[in-house]
Amino acid sequence: MKSDILESNLAKPIFYLFLVGCLLWVRIEPVEAHRVNLFAWVEGDTVYVESKFSGGRRVNAGKIIVLDSQGTELLSGATSEKGEFSFIVPKKTELKIVLVAGTGHRAEWTISANEIEMPAAGKKPVSEKGATVKGIITGLGFIFGLTAIAAYLRSRKKKNSDSS
Repeated sequence: MKSDILESNLAKPIFYLFLVGCLLWVRIEPVEAHRVNLFAWVEGDTVYVESKFSGGRRVNAGKIIVLDSQGTELLSGATSEKGEFSFIVPKKTELKIVLVAGTGHRAEWTISANEIEMPAAGKKPVSEKGATVKGIITGLGFIFGLTAIAAYLRSRKKKNSDSS
């Protein structure tokens, strides 16, 4: 009779001790999600977008959605292997750029309307060129020509002073 009492009193504590032991053995580790970063800027009439995860890895084939100030979708596309995307500004309005980079990874960037410079209709943007070979040769020729004229005038002045 005593053995029945001991078994019923020990069964619950042993079960709970076993359960706590299993939970400690399986330990739940904290999971840290990696954040996605989005950067956008305007150069002329083009918007450039870069995206990467907080660890530095680039977002490959992330979906980009461009919305106007009313929330209307203007265009969409996907990031390159380098996490880059660019587009011509569709209209001068506040642009909201949304990046969807997989399960739960989302980032947004807003470009205000005053950051956008639309080119005038019919005008081509002026391209800035560096020094060309033709320009360098022309400049050197001009310098040598001025030096030759100065040397000629100097020698003529010297001749005039020697003859007097």
